[in-house]
Amino acid sequence: MRKILLAFLCLILASCVVSVKPEDKFKSGDYIGGVKILANNFNAKSQKLQQKNKPWKDKDILYLQATVAKLTVMAQKNIQQAAPTDYEKRIKNYQLLLALKTELGDKSYSPYIEKYLSLYTINGIKESLAKQFYQQANEIVPAYSDDYLRKAKLYRQGYEYFNYQDILKRAEDNQNMYYKTAAQEFYTDAQADIRERNYKQAAANFRKAHEVYLPLGNYKDSAKQADIYEKKWRTIEAENHYQQAQTIIRRAKRLSEYREAATLYRAASEVYSPYGNTYKNSTKLASMYAQKGQIQIFVRGNSYLADNIRSALQKNYVNFVDNASAANLVIDVSMNRGQFQQYKENIETQNLHENLRVGSKQVADEHGNMVNQDVYKDFYFKKYSVKTVNEAEMMAEVHTRGLYALNRNYRAKTTSSQTYYWFDGNVPKKYTAYTEGKLLAREEQFNQTRQKLWSQMSGDFYEMNRILDTQ
Repeated sequence: MRKILLAFLCLILASCVVSVKPEDKFKSGDYIGGVKILANNFNAKSQKLQQKNKPWKDKDILYLQATVAKLTVMAQKNIQQAAPTDYEKRIKNYQLLLALKTELGDKSYSPYIEKYLSLYTINGIKESLAKQFYQQANEIVPAYSDDYLRKAKLYRQGYEYFNYQDILKRAEDNQNMYYKTAAQEFYTDAQADIRERNYKQAAANFRKAHEVYLPLGNYKDSAKQADIYEKKWRTIEAENHYQQAQTIIRRAKRLSEYREAATLYRAASEVYSPYGNTYKNSTKLASMYAQKGQIQIFVRGNSYLADNIRSALQKNYVNFVDNASAANLVIDVSMNRGQFQQYKENIETQNLHENLRVGSKQVADEHGNMVNQDVYKDFYFKKYSVKTVNEAEMMAEVHTRGLYALNRNYRAKTTSSQTYYWFDGNVPKKYTAYTEGKLLAREEQFNQTRQKLWSQMSGDFYEMNRILDTQ
């Protein structure tokens, strides 16, 4: 069974391949892609014919011959008519001829197109391609390193097809000229950067000069110069950060200024880190002023609200302490036990009437025939409802002292309800008592109220958090 299923899937895949037309690629100018689809389609057809021991259909052979003839003639015409310097056009069409030869040759259907496949040999086409790349590369007159790199690339592309004349040597020579010229360009740029006091860029260009020349060895003193100016720019930048921090410290009055200075000291230490773990005493100063810039917060009171307050005020420069004497911001928060009540609202009554079918009876029609007739009955009844409500109310207070002043009272109330419906009187059978809504238990109601209370309070603490950034 598994083998049958696998064979079925192969047939499906083969049919999918055949359904893709090479003309779709030809229309977009992708002739090589179209040739590959043509080969895939005819390879699939060939396999199916061999399995069924059937010959090729005339229409398939004629289509193959017409397509290959058209592509061959087009490629030949394009090669002959291409302008002397239009190497890309000739290369593209030689590649098409090579694709025809390699994709469609040595197949069961190849004899039908031998007239076109025999016009060229694979080595002959490859040599022609190599010649085109060779001549295209020769045309480039190098002025900059990129020109040598482009020439080397073209020679290498040609060599991949055929070892034409001295193409490999030219590829290597131009690659080496690229290394030399690029190194000189980077070195010269670095010297210009030094004159402009752009030491960071100078270090980068000296490093590039060293790295690009490595296949040939060391370029002048580029590696040494890269190290010199790397240290020079890092020292200057570290000193700038250090002096900015020193300036801030001299006038600092707010905690945020100490934190800003700590960031600059840390930057000085980090930029100079390749030459040691600190610049001057920047690492020590960064730690000292980061600690000095910390906000020490003491929160006491209701645990639920206290935990939420700590989350709202959490920052890398905030430290929650265990006693008020160590804090520069003290927050007292309280929440009462809350009030809870359950009550029922007045019973509501609704008078209802329905005329419903209750059966049928035999009656004579206008022709004297007995027929069934529906029997209806009036139902008059009452619908009653009573709503039960659970209500919880809680209050909270916040008082702060120190860096931020906040003194507020908060109040939150929540309710849940459930309504019971029942019927009385001449009630149709389809009506039975039922309930709607959900009545929360006492603790559930209080939890909902606490959440609502914090929702009211949270905006004040997020605003406090924003203001503390500037303190």
